Amino acid sequence: MMVRMAQPRWMALAMVTGIATTVARDAASQQTAMARDAIAARQLDKPYTQVEAGLGMLTLPATNVCLTAPNTCTRGDITPQGYAWMLYRTGGTYAVGAGVGYAPATHTDTPQRTYANLDRSHKRDYLTIDMVGRYYALRSSWLEGWVGMTIGGVVVYDRFETKTESPSAPILGPSGVVLRTEGVSMGIAGGLGWTFAPNWSVEAAVRSAWWFLPGTRQCAPTGDCATLANDVAVFNLGVGVGYRIAL
Repeated sequence: MMVRMAQPRWMALAMVTGIATTVARDAASQQTAMARDAIAARQLDKPYTQVEAGLGMLTLPATNVCLTAPNTCTRGDITPQGYAWMLYRTGGTYAVGAGVGYAPATHTDTPQRTYANLDRSHKRDYLTIDMVGRYYALRSSWLEGWVGMTIGGVVVYDRFETKTESPSAPILGPSGVVLRTEGVSMGIAGGLGWTFAPNWSVEAAVRSAWWFLPGTRQCAPTGDCATLANDVAVFNLGVGVGYRIAL
């Protein structure tokens, strides 16, 4: 009786193993086909898409960053930034696409006190959304170099938060306030890509841009104002990975 019951178990196990092996083989062959298509698209100048994602640094090297009053301005800012791009390669030396970048606040400032009994902290985030056009001047089987232009928008978030407040402080509403400054961004960029696998590459990029922000700073009831205004010079440097998909 035990032998009769073991036979169905071994048959079921063999069936499951066979199905798993077939699925794995089909997945591997499909991945190989995708890799072949990606290689052929690059070599034969056929259209394909490319996704890029990476990390870098966002710097404002010569910009006056002002907290509340003009006499509290400091020069420059640097913040880590994450970014992602979706590109369409036309099959030759050109590419167009769009991307988004986000640089969260990594340090906290202390604004000048507008009220004696009000202690506040400040953080600043950056959000960029851009379109890009690229020209690939350098092209080989393993290395590509490009130059291009970007245009889009930028949003600067100034976050002020009340840390301590005595009962004698005036009623000012919520303990935190966010000031949002929106503007237009235009710039030039360049980069290098090293292909280390059929679908994969390492991508490095550098960008110089101008943000055109409103000249009048938005202010909160607490007396805190947006820290950036007018024209802002921006410099980006980043490294990431790219993944190609043949169309």
